[in-house]
Amino acid sequence: MKKLILASVLLGATATVTAGDTITTDSAAINQGIKEGTEVRMDGEVVQALGDERYLLRDRKGQFEVELDDDLTADRPLKAGTQLSFTGEVDHDDGRSVVDVKKVHSVKGTSTNSPSATISN
Repeated sequence: MKKLILASVLLGATATVTAGDTITTDSAAINQGIKEGTEVRMDGEVVQALGDERYLLRDRKGQFEVELDDDLTADRPLKAGTQLSFTGEVDHDDGRSVVDVKKVHSVKGTSTNSPSATISN
């Protein structure tokens, strides 16, 4: 029993440290050159599909670019106005900052394959 409790405490401590590595941020921090490889949690609205699984999003502080694999949105390309909540990693690609989305927490709005859709993870 003591081993089980100790294992639970250690696993909980590891999860807490991992969760602490993700920062909640906005476009201003991304555009000011946040460190490459930083894991971020963000919210934004699709402004434009840029092609090749890239989207331009906006939040209350400006615009930023994300790379979003179609399988993360159930293979539904997203239209302007779609609201996203996601976790990703900052990547500096050809002189610009891009967030490589690793997990989508929610999608609210429209996709090109359906008039209205909501996905939550």
